[in-house]
Amino acid sequence: MQNNKFIKAQLRGPAGYITLDRPDVHNALHIEMIRENSETLDFFNKEDDLRAIIIDANGKNFSAGADLKWMKSGISQSDDQLRAESYELALLFNKIMHCNSITICALKGKVIGGANGIAAASDIVIATTNTSFAFTEVKLGLIPATIAPYVYRKSKERSMEWMLTGRTISADEALAGGIINHIVDENSLESTSDAILKMILSNGPKALSGVKNLFLSGLIEKHPDDTIKQTSGLIADFRTSSEGLEGLTSFFEKRKPSWMNEN
Repeated sequence: MQNNKFIKAQLRGPAGYITLDRPDVHNALHIEMIRENSETLDFFNKEDDLRAIIIDANGKNFSAGADLKWMKSGISQSDDQLRAESYELALLFNKIMHCNSITICALKGKVIGGANGIAAASDIVIATTNTSFAFTEVKLGLIPATIAPYVYRKSKERSMEWMLTGRTISADEALAGGIINHIVDENSLESTSDAILKMILSNGPKALSGVKNLFLSGLIEKHPDDTIKQTSGLIADFRTSSEGLEGLTSFFEKRKPSWMNEN
């Protein structure tokens, strides 16, 4: 794994860990940090045995969003450079969403601007009771263009009001709006992340990919009348797959399935 300055990354068996590590600037995202995250995800995606990734942060806050010094540096860049860096930011969120592994995002403190893109692109999101969210781009004369598609995917029309006002959103409102899945006590973030990771790793690896692809494919958003052929075909394929047969066999033999022995 490459040497990183602004994140910490490691592999532990079937799980990968990415920790944002610029606590002195509240883990603000600049191009170097974006690239380290992106390159680490590329590395993780090549690991066939990897099944889940936890994304968290050092320090009091998850992330203050885009580093404003980096944003301001765009003044001295060529149009090509400016667009290329913006594309790298947008691509990072896309890589998180399409990651081969299940992504678990653990939030605390402030989650500002672009940091919401990391959360919204993740599969499962946990936040502490003191976590707050804000889309502050409009306060700076900017727009949250690169994160909007991911936030809208989870929160639909509610996200427009958040992005127009730039107001602070509580963890409770974020939960109701679909940005996060769980709210936990401040001291329980790590243990809850580990518990969810354990649940994920107890499930069939190909089944996990199948569920994730079911949601990413857009099939889940169609009317049920229009999906009968595809969904019935999928369940038939999984029933006769080696993993499906192992799961059913292990159930009747009252033993753990083989993939649990790999953890």
